Amino acid sequence: MSNQFESYRHKTRAVIFLMSAAIKTIYGSQRTLIIDHSFGDGYFCILKEQKNISVDELNDIARVMHNLQVDSRHIKIRAAKPEDWKHLLAPRLTTVRPPVLMLTNHISASYEFTNLDLSTLPRFELLPYDRGFLLRIGENGNELSEYSDSPKLFGMMKEHEKWGRILKVSSITDLNKQIMEKGFKQVIWVAEGLHEKRIAALADNISNRQSTRVIFVAGPSSSGKTTFTKRLAIHLAVNGIQSKYLSMDNYFLDRDKIPPEADGTLDFENVSCLDLDALQRELSQLVSGEAVNKRSYNFVDGQQEIHKDTMALGPDEVLIFEGIHGLNPLINDGMTPETYYRVYISALTQLNIDNTHPVSTSDGRLIRRIVRDHKYRGYSADDTIGRWNSVRHGELRNIFPFQEQADMMFNSALIYELAVLKRYALPLLKAASKNTIRERLITLLSLFHTIPDRHVPGTSILREFVGNSYFKY
Repeated sequence: MSNQFESYRHKTRAVIFLMSAAIKTIYGSQRTLIIDHSFGDGYFCILKEQKNISVDELNDIARVMHNLQVDSRHIKIRAAKPEDWKHLLAPRLTTVRPPVLMLTNHISASYEFTNLDLSTLPRFELLPYDRGFLLRIGENGNELSEYSDSPKLFGMMKEHEKWGRILKVSSITDLNKQIMEKGFKQVIWVAEGLHEKRIAALADNISNRQSTRVIFVAGPSSSGKTTFTKRLAIHLAVNGIQSKYLSMDNYFLDRDKIPPEADGTLDFENVSCLDLDALQRELSQLVSGEAVNKRSYNFVDGQQEIHKDTMALGPDEVLIFEGIHGLNPLINDGMTPETYYRVYISALTQLNIDNTHPVSTSDGRLIRRIVRDHKYRGYSADDTIGRWNSVRHGELRNIFPFQEQADMMFNSALIYELAVLKRYALPLLKAASKNTIRERLITLLSLFHTIPDRHVPGTSILREFVGNSYFKY
């Protein structure tokens, strides 16, 4: 497995720690740094006591970061003590505690491996943004790409942050306190209610556009796209709109027609694997009210299967078309904009371990996928982790570049879900081969008290991964 993403992550953690030390050097205890969430090629950050921060102040922080980087050269470590974890209200950890990082007079528990050599860090910059600032970190070598804003994605993250305030849960500590005080049922009910309200609002928005015939639903792996489409169909029906469902997977090319990668493997995450001619033609036919033959794809034989049965859209029906390429302009090429509506779904948790350690949204999706792959596909955690690098590459090339083209976004993360997934994922991870991903996920899940899944509603997106959903997949 390539270590590109892991290496970048380790260096990113070092840059964040370097920034934390610089802010403490400048402000002492007068400012509290909060790494709010990952965003674009870095992180959205705020200083708790300061609503806005100037360019000059950010330049000062960057200057001190560079000075510390030159003067210190390495981040020092020491073994963790029980008091380093006490504030999390975490259950007793059975894994080895990660070390505590130290630089000048700044210390912080690490929770995961961090690159200690400050001389090998990528380039970074600080930019004012919204009520805080962005820490941008170069991904390819040391270079920073030209900045590209994602206001719709940021708006979705702010909405989920608002949900956290409603639930009074923004950190693992908050959630653990709710679990210990038996308040987690209310957290589950309100979190699920917020999802329901958001899906209903999406359905209302679609219903108000009477010319819509196709709803494209796209998003990265393990976002809960399938359950989302089924719940969206229910809310559309409440509004008097019936829907039919179609999966983009049905339009894969025959395996012998898929162009191989340089290493000879087939990248099913690439849009070139789709029979675009047939897809575009049949979408046009369906929008025009014509019937098309039903399709499926035989993944064992690698062959398209075209059936005798047909499907068509009635005059008052819409098609929900689900697949990772749903926002790619190649898919709706030739369609008039009034006839389609695009939804982007992803699981973007706003839960933090502490002020400078947000829970990785990628790790959250990987834990979902480990549980689902084991339950429904018979894969081990090693299998899923081994494929994750390829999945991430596919998302970077084929999904994330188009996310801002969505008409509406939906965040499928549930603030309580890792406390439920822990029961399923932790045994699978403990049985897996040792590597940095496994160790990080075990440490993360070990911080949560467990919530029994019997309290999770049958219509929850979480049921797509742990089982016993009311929906058929």
